[in-house]
Amino acid sequence: MAQVLGGTVTLLFTDLVSSTKLRERLGDDQAEQLRRPHFALLRTALATHGGEEVKTLGDGVMAAFASALDALACAVAMQQAVYRRNDQQEQAQHLYVRVGLDVGEPTHDEDDYFGIPVVIAKRLCDGAKGGQIVASDLVRRLIGSRGSYTFHNLGARALKGVSEPVASYEVAWAPVPEPTGEASSALPLPPLLAGGERSAFVGRDEELAALRGHWEHAKAGRLQLVLLPGEPGIGKTRLALEFARIAHAEGSAVLYGRSDAAALVPYQAFVEALQHYVAVCPLKELRAKLGSGGPALASLLPKLAERLPELPKAARAESDAERYRLLETVASFLAEVARVQPILLVLDDLQWADALTSLLLRHIVRSVERAPLLIVGTYRETELTQSHPFAETLADLRRDHAYERVSVNGLNEGEVGSLISARSGHQTSADLVHVISEQTEGNPFFIEEVVRHLIETGSVHEQGGWLTSDLPLSQLGIPRGVMEVVGRRLSRLSEECNSVLTIASVIGREFGLEALERASNLSTGRLLELLEEAVTAHIVTEVPHLVGRYSFSHALIYEALHSELTTT
Repeated sequence: MAQVLGGTVTLLFTDLVSSTKLRERLGDDQAEQLRRPHFALLRTALATHGGEEVKTLGDGVMAAFASALDALACAVAMQQAVYRRNDQQEQAQHLYVRVGLDVGEPTHDEDDYFGIPVVIAKRLCDGAKGGQIVASDLVRRLIGSRGSYTFHNLGARALKGVSEPVASYEVAWAPVPEPTGEASSALPLPPLLAGGERSAFVGRDEELAALRGHWEHAKAGRLQLVLLPGEPGIGKTRLALEFARIAHAEGSAVLYGRSDAAALVPYQAFVEALQHYVAVCPLKELRAKLGSGGPALASLLPKLAERLPELPKAARAESDAERYRLLETVASFLAEVARVQPILLVLDDLQWADALTSLLLRHIVRSVERAPLLIVGTYRETELTQSHPFAETLADLRRDHAYERVSVNGLNEGEVGSLISARSGHQTSADLVHVISEQTEGNPFFIEEVVRHLIETGSVHEQGGWLTSDLPLSQLGIPRGVMEVVGRRLSRLSEECNSVLTIASVIGREFGLEALERASNLSTGRLLELLEEAVTAHIVTEVPHLVGRYSFSHALIYEALHSELTTT
């Protein structure tokens, strides 16, 4: 096993039904010839969904997952792979696998797990029928509505080694036959998505429902572009990745790429996304999809040149005509891939997209109208200037009515409480939830940083099973991670603008132009210019219907500026 997972772990057991009878009927040699490819199918599903194989158990495997959703998606993928394999074999060689799942905090020692969750998962597997997935009620409740799985109540079962009956559910799954003559295997998740959950995911039901609606339109054969704008730390990327994992669990292909503040290569987000596809796609299938565009794509994707060294080298796209042909090649390639399997393409951090990435996105949206392709892009509104290439692309696409926005805002107070409880492991008092919700304005990154800070500094304590604090957040200081995020935003403003904002923080979260003019000793005209700079950067906002009144856009920006001042 590559690593032992700590904390909450979802455990999965598989078993080959009637394997002893199969061996008696076919003989050891022929049975072994069936068994080896069967295990290869299981391990492919494990690798695709981020599972860690703990050990083999006769004719099955024991695996561990950091995410219950990944574990269930893997179980479904295993059953679908076995179904596809049986579909290509004679009846006498059909194999049937059963799967059991439970979640909990098992003990671990020497790369193995022990405890009640292990026993429950194994017993549920042993009691299942061929082709059946049986999960505990705890797995069902943890997954909730994510993945759109259907659970059929099997009632409470008495399990050997478990003192009380365990509520269990059968998980419905549908066979996914191999696309005729086109694709030979499911596309694995990109590495960033296959690594399991890093923190709790709460709320976002409305946003997920909106993405689901656009995804259904895309799968019907019409390209969709959905943009997720929001401030840093608000959860744009996590929302996109959570939905991507849901789409993948339902059998769709997922591609992921992101832009960096310092562009590493032209078209970076698209290069990252397509490199993954080129790296895992079977060679025969890859050659069929390239057509005559292979050399041009190889100039963009080094991995393609490595896998198909026989491709002739194409000249770099220097002229406008050559660049246009490259854009057409990429758009056609994406459409061809999507023709076989619906594609969800996630483009992250588009506020840093270079001019060529923005140009390619606009070209794809305008030229690929009929394809089961959903492009989900995330960007920080606070860091997008009007002169940025992506801002210009947005303006062009807005005129064409070519995209939809799903704004990502702060969590509500109930969701904040759920996130704090997941992060701390305790129920949280309503007063503490209210204070943290008010100060962080529901920003998940800020919430987790604040909770971590409170725990590490001992500023909160457990009382009667509840997490509480006797101090207001304003007296507890601002976590370093939050200060770094706020500091990066402020560093993009001029020194004079920062000086004015520091003075404004003394006045309060909301301040008036007249008081700031007297305190700063600047002219009204110059002060308005500096405040306009701050408004453009989304550091402050104008108070609606009150001329000359401003407010810091986030409580923690105000707190960060104010905390750096000495009393004098």
